[in-house]
Amino acid sequence: MFNLPRRTLLGAALAMPMVARAQGAWAPTRPVRLVLPFAPGGLTDILARAAADQLSARWGQPVVVENRAGAGGNLAAETVARATPDGHTLLVATQGIIAINKVLFERLSYDPDADFIPLAMLAQQPNLLVVSPRALPDVTDVASLVAKLRATPDGMPYGSNGVGSFTHLSMELLRATLNVPMTHVPYRGSAPLLTDMVAGTIPVALDGLATSKPQVSAGGALRAIGVTSARRFRAMPDVPAIAETVPGFDASPWYGVFGHAGTPEPIQAGLEAAFRAVLESPAWAAVLAQREADAMPQGRAGLATLMQRERQTWREAVRRSGARAE
Repeated sequence: MFNLPRRTLLGAALAMPMVARAQGAWAPTRPVRLVLPFAPGGLTDILARAAADQLSARWGQPVVVENRAGAGGNLAAETVARATPDGHTLLVATQGIIAINKVLFERLSYDPDADFIPLAMLAQQPNLLVVSPRALPDVTDVASLVAKLRATPDGMPYGSNGVGSFTHLSMELLRATLNVPMTHVPYRGSAPLLTDMVAGTIPVALDGLATSKPQVSAGGALRAIGVTSARRFRAMPDVPAIAETVPGFDASPWYGVFGHAGTPEPIQAGLEAAFRAVLESPAWAAVLAQREADAMPQGRAGLATLMQRERQTWREAVRRSGARAE
């Protein structure tokens, strides 16, 4: 074994964060902020913190997760839109900020189409289409739900966790695709919605995996008949994708990283490469498996195309629903 001088070892350790820069890739020169539109503790926060830990080790700079919840994500978006476009302030966002808010809110202080560029997609996690066995005892799959909807000319009621929420707009997308009448019953969050579903007051809803799956597992208080992803979800392989019955349906929440649109190309490329290294790591695969989320491996070009499609899909859903921010 070679015994290297302590000074040599110290110098090598200090040089490690500079490796990427020495190889020509951009790296931050001060702490990086990951700005989130949600409170701590949810999936977005967990994913952001897991990514921050890896990025910090890679860059040799602190990566700080900053939770700026409120105003439908607009506070977080404004923070990044007003930041210096140097790669040190990034936005972690969902469809809400990027695709929906522009038509949901009467006015915004930022332009989601012009102010941000996509850098990476952290993950996606589908919502569940759940029915109340008390209200719909004979509905066991999407096909039988569709038959029931077509046989209800006055419009079957469906619940959501709020006007303009992603679950509301996703159900509106499904309703429009099927061309059936339905009546929206908004709730203030998932908890009261699911309570009424278990009681049989509300027959059907789309809801988040974290909140609805326990009700499905708890003795069948609710019945999961579909997932909103284009394909079956690996964490619930026995639950079909809605798209198996309704071709083309795809309405899964995703969690992406965006930068200021004025960020120079070399910095964009460096950020993309850094996030790609994180997302391709075994540690990241373990995070997704533990949190029951799926990877969405796409480069910047693919993400830009996806954003265009998402804007068209969800803005049309908002217009059809007539939803406005409360």
